[in-house]
Amino acid sequence: MSSERRLRFRIRRADGSEIEIEGSFDYVKERFEQHIKELPPPQPNRWGQPRTELEDIVERTPEGRLYLSIPVDCITAKEAVAVVLSARYPTPLSYDEISSLLRSGWKTTKLRVVRARASELKDEGRLIQGRSGRYELSDTGVQWVRSQILPKIRSRAAARRVPHFVQSVNKMFRWKPAA
Repeated sequence: MSSERRLRFRIRRADGSEIEIEGSFDYVKERFEQHIKELPPPQPNRWGQPRTELEDIVERTPEGRLYLSIPVDCITAKEAVAVVLSARYPTPLSYDEISSLLRSGWKTTKLRVVRARASELKDEGRLIQGRSGRYELSDTGVQWVRSQILPKIRSRAAARRVPHFVQSVNKMFRWKPAA
């Protein structure tokens, strides 16, 4: 009897599709490497760096400091804390650092608010307290940000862009050239 073990490997693509590979180790490895070669290279952003999943949500100042570039009413304070931690993942941050990052680009968030939201995230299993009182997202927290928060932000941002575009088009058609 064969002692060969079967593996099942699932790849979730950015477009939402999934690829599942099942078989022996060598077969799964070969197919995985083949799929990796077929993936298109990441598209560079306007600064020539590869695009990230947080692009247009979390940006950097010319000095390299992170800030949230989304409207305040797109997400809650708890979600903002998770997005900031996701942007710095896997580097743990202190309450002060989280508060400072939120203050720099999103809205003034007091230390007690950050502590309360971090406590909620910890209770939900989405935040881990590391050494020396610094915090990082758990795997569950990272998945929550990717699967729920980022799509929510993108859909709200897209809904906001449509009226501006419509207003621009309306202005354009109301404009009458001189005869």
